[in-house]
Amino acid sequence: MTVEVETTPAGELFPALELSQGERQGDDAGQGNGLLRIRLGDVRMPHDVRLTVSTEGLRHASVIETRISGDTVLRPRLAWDTEALLQLRQPRRQTLRVSVTARGMKMLEREVQLDVHPLDEAVYFVREGDARIDLGWAFAAWVDPQDPVVDHLLELAGIHAGESLPGDRQARLGLAQKLWVALEQRGLRYAEEGAGLSQGPVIYSQRVRLLSDTWNDRVANCLDGSVLIASALERLGIGSFLVLVPGHAFVGFYVDGERREAEFLETTLLGFRKPPGHDAESAAQVRQRALPGFEAARRAGRARYRKVVTKLDGRHRPDYALIDISTARAYGIMPLAVGRRGNTASAPVASSTPAVSARPERRLP
Repeated sequence: MTVEVETTPAGELFPALELSQGERQGDDAGQGNGLLRIRLGDVRMPHDVRLTVSTEGLRHASVIETRISGDTVLRPRLAWDTEALLQLRQPRRQTLRVSVTARGMKMLEREVQLDVHPLDEAVYFVREGDARIDLGWAFAAWVDPQDPVVDHLLELAGIHAGESLPGDRQARLGLAQKLWVALEQRGLRYAEEGAGLSQGPVIYSQRVRLLSDTWNDRVANCLDGSVLIASALERLGIGSFLVLVPGHAFVGFYVDGERREAEFLETTLLGFRKPPGHDAESAAQVRQRALPGFEAARRAGRARYRKVVTKLDGRHRPDYALIDISTARAYGIMPLAVGRRGNTASAPVASSTPAVSARPERRLP
């Protein structure tokens, strides 16, 4: 028997991709997303095998026990320790150890060197050889309606999440406006920075701050602010989506129950008209500045959406994409849940998720 270790991309592991997927059931239990594969070859007779995979940053080794009757590919799910991963700020070179045991056979062992990437790095496209792998839906993993940061934001905005969701346009706009004003009161400001980490030719990845980092540092690039606003809107039951264009992102949300009409916010306008050196603004001053800022963000968001809508057809990815959070949940993309101590990554999804089991047809707003 031979053992080969394969990863996509080659030599790289992105724990966020695995943490964003719920536990599999039945015959798929213990199986991962397939980006890590253990290929067992030259299998000449049936065997009961035990596969063990270990590396730094796991809560425990991952084990698959199964019977194979020919050449087989196993896809172990790695039990990442989010507390350990939160300490990782840049890719780390480390050893992945694989062992395969079977009755009557000598243990087979392999060690490979891999780069493990931090939780704030989102890989959204891989172009490797003839393979083209679109991972853009994984951006929804950073949208976490149950993160404690969302509780702080709603409290600051004076919004009670338990109240029934209003169905009319103006009421939903009013909630979004309150969130915007609260972010201004928090002192959140747009940070003009290059968030792209790798732009090909193999890996396309983007830095996305975790909600706690955005909230505590009070800075956000365009995607950070969009993810935070989408998290709060989803908590309120307002369906939201991320719009990705080359070098930029903004957030949209539905203002009707049928999800046919949408509004958009350009988060680069956080801190709109804030006087330099005036950090000690009163609440009234912040509100006076934030309200026209919110309207400016709506206008800018609508204008940008109209400019790119024809390219949000799925044929222009990875450069252009619309990531509807409800659709991503239906695809199985769960919140990372790294801000919720003691909870697993596959925590309950947002209340706006439609009660359907199939992959819904993606509709542009």
